[in-house]
Amino acid sequence: MKETLESALNFLGKNMEAIIAICALFVAWVTYKSSQKHNYLSVKPIGYILPKDFEDNICVILQNKGTGPLITKSIKYVNELTGEEKKHLIDFMPVLLDQETWSNFSKAQKYILAPNEDKILLEYNRNIKSHFSERNQMAIREALKDIKIIITYSGVYNDKIDVLDFKLKWYGRHFE
Repeated sequence: MKETLESALNFLGKNMEAIIAICALFVAWVTYKSSQKHNYLSVKPIGYILPKDFEDNICVILQNKGTGPLITKSIKYVNELTGEEKKHLIDFMPVLLDQETWSNFSKAQKYILAPNEDKILLEYNRNIKSHFSERNQMAIREALKDIKIIITYSGVYNDKIDVLDFKLKWYGRHFE
């Protein structure tokens, strides 16, 4: 036993630099993996739909609430009552009365949003001078309340696809 212990100590004494180098390599590898995980988590996008519904404005906004860029892979809009699916939210909207127009809408299918960036998907600003404006608002709310937005997106590392599945039922509170 004493001979084995002396042999081991002799081996350690002669090879100390190699053992230290192997330990340093192991510590460097663990640090690299930890840093890689931290970097991945520190640039994660978080998609959110903000449904605005005010007396003078109706708006549907895609937001990135995360810390890294949000890259959309696909966007689809589904009417939950009929099962009808469309590529653009504006395609579900009614024809506006009194020659009113949409303030903003998008027909894009791909977006790259920086952290805390917004993209308006649909917006209507009420024209107070038009007596059809209130009817337009109610028709828009009626159309929006049954729509579900499904967005698949990823971040810059592109290895995990997230799905944002959001129902615009908020607009239906006017009909209850």
